[in-house]
This record gives sequence, C-alpha cells and structure tokens, in this order.
Amino acid sequence: MKPKMLAQAFGCTLALIPLTGIAAVENVTYFGYAKWGTIYTDNDNHNDGKGERNTVIRATQGYGNFRLGNELNWWEAGVKADIWQQDTAHFDTTLYLGSGESWGDVSTIQLWSAGHGIFSDNPEAKVWAGERFYRRHEVHMIDIKYWDTSSTGIGIEDWDLGYAKGHLAWLSPNSSADGRTLHNVDARLSDITLSESADLTLGINYVFTQNSSYEEDNITTSGAMFSALYRQAWDYGSNTLAFQYGTDALAGGLMSAEGGSNRKYSTGVEHDGNSWRIFNSGDLNLNDDFQVMYSLAYQDNHLDNAEGEKWLSIGARPQYSWNNYMATALEAGYESVEAQNGSGTNDLYKVTLAQMFQAGKGLWARPSIRLFVTYSEKTDEWNRGGDVYGSATSINRDKIDEVTFGFNVETWW
Repeated sequence: MKPKMLAQAFGCTLALIPLTGIAAVENVTYFGYAKWGTIYTDNDNHNDGKGERNTVIRATQGYGNFRLGNELNWWEAGVKADIWQQDTAHFDTTLYLGSGESWGDVSTIQLWSAGHGIFSDNPEAKVWAGERFYRRHEVHMIDIKYWDTSSTGIGIEDWDLGYAKGHLAWLSPNSSADGRTLHNVDARLSDITLSESADLTLGINYVFTQNSSYEEDNITTSGAMFSALYRQAWDYGSNTLAFQYGTDALAGGLMSAEGGSNRKYSTGVEHDGNSWRIFNSGDLNLNDDFQVMYSLAYQDNHLDNAEGEKWLSIGARPQYSWNNYMATALEAGYESVEAQNGSGTNDLYKVTLAQMFQAGKGLWARPSIRLFVTYSEKTDEWNRGGDVYGSATSINRDKIDEVTFGFNVETWW
C-alpha cells in the first residue's frame, strides 16, 4: 500500500471509530515523507558483490552523509485529527507509521495527543503526551538531526512568556549503551525575536539513569547539554547557526544520522568528558534559476577515556533550474574524523551530479525524481572494531575509490 493511501486509510479508520458522547472527528490532516530508489556500485566488496549498495557513503566513525545520491529507502506517513472540541478548547491525536528497507516492514513511530486552548490565560499553550518527534532540528544536506530528543514523553509547549515561547518536557528515551531506563528533562525558549528577520532558540537537556547503581565507580550515569540556535533570513536566503555544549552522558549526544556513529545517550559506559560543536547551514538564492545549499559542521568530543574524536564536515550543493520542471545539481563534500587517542584520521571526498525532474524551481521543490552518479574517495586509518563504544584502534591504511549511480524519488506532503 502506498504511503499516502495508507495515511488516508488511517484517517478513515479514525473517522469511523465510535465516539459516544464526543464530537465528530474534524480537521483531518495527512502528511508524510518518502525517499525510495536504488544505488548501484562498481565496488565488489559492498553487499557481497551483488551490484547494489545497501549502506550510505560516509567517513568511517563519522556522523553524517552528503545525501544527494546517497539515501537509503524510507517512507513515513501519518494523520492528525481533532477528536474533541468545546468552546475554544480542543484535543487532537497524531498517528504516524514508518518503514525500513523492506516495503512491508511497518512500525508505529509516532502516536501522541495534545490539548489546545485549555489555559484561559495562555490560549496558545498546549499539553501533550505520547511517542513523538519532539521539536527536533536537523541539517538536511548532511542528513543529521543534531538536536533529536524523539521518544515517549509528556510536556507543555508554546507557553507565551512575552519575550519568547517556553517549552518543558519530561522524556523517557532508551539508553544506547546498557538498556536502562533514562529520564531526559528538556527545557527550551524559542522565538526570541532579535530583529524582523532573526530569532534565537535556547535549550537545556539533562539526562540521568533510572537505576544508577553500578559495581564500577567510573560508569557514566548522567549528563547535560546546552543548545543555542540563531536563525537569520535575508534577501538572498536564510542561515542557521547552532552551538551545543555537552557533558558526560551527553558529550556528543542527542545527534542521530542515517548510517552514522550514533551515541545519543552514553550512560552505562566509562564515558565522562565534554564536547562542543557547531552547525552552520542554509541556502543562497542568487536568482530564480540558481541556488546553493551549504553546510559546515565541527565537533570536538573530548572524553576522559581518550575515546572521543574530532569531526569535520563541509559541503555545498549548487543547483540550476533549466525550466519549471527540470534542474541539475552538483553536490561536493568533505568529511574527516580524527581519533582523540592518536590512532589516525579517517576522511572522505564525495562529488555527486544529479539530473532532476521536480515540482517547480528551487532547492526545496518536491517531489523530486533524480538520476545521479557519484565519485567518492575514502581513506580509513582507525575504527572501533565494530563496537559503538569500542576503543579507537589503528588499522592498516585503507583507501577506496568508488563510483555509484542510480535513481530515486524524494517527496513530502
């Protein structure tokens, strides 16, 4: 079943549920995202030499990936509906399903409800609870969500403070190390107006383990992260500058990426330390036909056990529109990961040329149907032996040149 058809089926199901004594389902909204296609490779070592690449191209132990011509298959589709209303108050429910590489591998990825207009002195505020992609921030070009607290939780958001909107949440994520239950307290101030075209978001996350008794004395059980996002719009585009500083269990944390070395919550390991990182990304619109997407990211993850790393990612994607439906893009990127303990530096150069057929002009026009070819050059000097939290170990220098090509579609609604 296609994603949008599936979402519509959810909406019909909601509308037909008996709701004794409750107002009828109203304001049903469908939404979703999909990317699907095939990537072929000239490298016989990938996927047992079968000709199709089933992992993304990235620097080993790195975090992101330059996504043009480098995306694995995924779809997600959902529906949101108002299911109760009285006077100015209403409650809605969101149901969202998603799939993995296999088309029929379907799971529930969001299910949450919110109450709106229930505070007479703050009508824009809402209370929510459930499983949710909670206020996450990302850099699209490198497919990284750098402030990702998606999990089950409860909270109050959009509380009007006059100078900003306040958001407070209690989240219950899964630990990425030892499986113990975690608590994540998330406090944010958003929409702090700096000018007519600029605003600021500030946030604090504190995570700790439910049962923090360990036999070892040096096991990490908690951590904190401060985040600041400065967004600026101007005549030729927009830019977002993000800065984050994390300690202990959140040193290098709250970041997720397709195929990346994800360590969102590092409890249950010997992992005290600190990190700082910046993300600067945006788009430059030179005229109606020519635009550039760009990204710069850097993280210094310095851990007490010397198992951290310095990560750098820099890239750009210029795009030219030949008419309202055809465009050509060239994406070039460089990524490097230097081991803290001196084991070496892994790096990657990647260039992708894509011919696209899309719904209108511009970087964000979707659906976008693409034919692409990529050249990448990757050098490995160290790894963690297949363990997310393993020791950084030097290996024999390994250099791989690879050509990949294929097609895909990316769409959202």
